[in-house]
Amino acid sequence: VARLDLAATAVRTRLALTGAALMITGYGGSWLLLHVFPGAADAIGASTSTGDGASVWWSDTAGYPSGDTPAWLMAASPHSESTLSILGNTGAAIMAVTACLAATDALPRLQSLARPVIAVGSMSMTAYVFHLFGIRFLGIEELPGSPLHVLLGFIAAAMVFATVWSRFQQRGPLEWLMTKSTGLARHLP
Repeated sequence: VARLDLAATAVRTRLALTGAALMITGYGGSWLLLHVFPGAADAIGASTSTGDGASVWWSDTAGYPSGDTPAWLMAASPHSESTLSILGNTGAAIMAVTACLAATDALPRLQSLARPVIAVGSMSMTAYVFHLFGIRFLGIEELPGSPLHVLLGFIAAAMVFATVWSRFQQRGPLEWLMTKSTGLARHLP
C-alpha cells in the first residue's frame, strides 16, 4: 500500500473496495462458517448468537484459540491469528487508511492537526520497537493488558518523540539504520 500512488483517486477507490472485500471475506466468512457448521461455536466455547453476549466471530469474549479443535480456524475474533481474522483486520486497516486520506483531503486543516500521528507513521518501526522495550521495562507483559492510562502514556510518548524527531530528521532512527544496512546490499556481488 505504501508504494502505491495514494494521491490518485482510482487507487484510493480500488483500495477502499479491496478493504471492504477483505473485511467481508474475513468477518463475514467467519460469521457464515460458524452458523453453517453446527457445533463449531460450541466447540470453541462460544455461541454465535448475540443474545448471550459471546459472539466469537467478532468479539474476544470467547477467550483465546487453543490447538484442541480446528473450529478455531473459523473464528475471526481478536488475537485468534486465524486466516479469517487476518483478512478482516487487513481490510479494516486499509479502510482506515483510505478514510484518513479522504478526510485530510476534504479538511486540509485536519492534516496539520494530525501531524503527530503522521510523524509516528513515518517511523512506525521505531515506535513499535520502543513500545516493546517500554512494555518490558514497565513489566506489563501479562494479558489482558494494562490500564488505560498506560496506553495513553505510550501514545503520548510516541507522538511527542516522533514529532520532535521529525523536525530534525526525515526518518526515524531505526528506519535510518535499516536504510543504511540494506544500502550495503547494493554493493554485494
